[in-house]
Amino acid sequence: MGVLSPARVAPRATTRPVGRTLRRGLRGALFYAVLTAVMAPFLFPVVYMMVTALKPGALPMAYPSVWRFEPSLEHFAKVLAQQQLAAQLWNSLVVAVGAVGLGLVLGLPAAYSIARYRQDQLATWLLVVRMVPYFGALIPMYIIFRQVGLTNNLFGLILSHLVITVPLTIWIMIGFIEDIPRELEEAALIDGCSRVRAFLAVALPLVTPGMIAAAVLNFIFSWNNFQMALILGGNDTKTAPVAVLSYIGQEALDWGAMMAAATLVSLPTFLFVLLVQKYLVQGLTTGGLKG
Repeated sequence: MGVLSPARVAPRATTRPVGRTLRRGLRGALFYAVLTAVMAPFLFPVVYMMVTALKPGALPMAYPSVWRFEPSLEHFAKVLAQQQLAAQLWNSLVVAVGAVGLGLVLGLPAAYSIARYRQDQLATWLLVVRMVPYFGALIPMYIIFRQVGLTNNLFGLILSHLVITVPLTIWIMIGFIEDIPRELEEAALIDGCSRVRAFLAVALPLVTPGMIAAAVLNFIFSWNNFQMALILGGNDTKTAPVAVLSYIGQEALDWGAMMAAATLVSLPTFLFVLLVQKYLVQGLTTGGLKG
């Protein structure tokens, strides 16, 4: 009499997995709903820019905004037909790659020195410099660069971007270098390596994920920089973000062409981050896990 029949046990066995699956589905839906609500304010300007670039004719200037239309690429064709954007994109690429490379060359030894010799005061001063708005140094920088002939010069723009890339590289790399056991470098020194060779042969290969993360972030900040290129550059060194400003005239504003140009300028950074996102996440998470 006290034995349960198989017919009564089976429904309970099948109900539990269904309930567990339902709870997981609800938690997943809640997570994505919260994620969408948090990301919506940041994604809306990007979506609005792309949608406006696809509006035909004078619809980009319509008020109130028109959201039902037949997409068109006429504004993109207009921007590409001017044959200036390619040169400006090239200038941005040269400046960004140069600033990233030189920032790593200067920032890595500095981060190594701070991490290994506990130069906390120097690290604090670098943090203070990083917190100060870099465009506050534009006027003194412009006066100095004009006197030495570095205005309207790609190398001058690269040097100006070091204000961004060097402090960021140092602060990212300090944590990675601190995680390297000192015993590895001490063993290299016992084997006859100099301090420089131990740094190059032992430390650098172990902090490759951090170097990739620093390079990606520095590239994004350098590519998107507007103020320095506007003040220190010129017609020959106009970068892509500054080129977007050319669609604002004294009497008219070509809103559709401006949004198309802004989309084309933003596209390389989007593609670059998509290509290296695995290494970027790996580098940032590795640097954040200590002990």
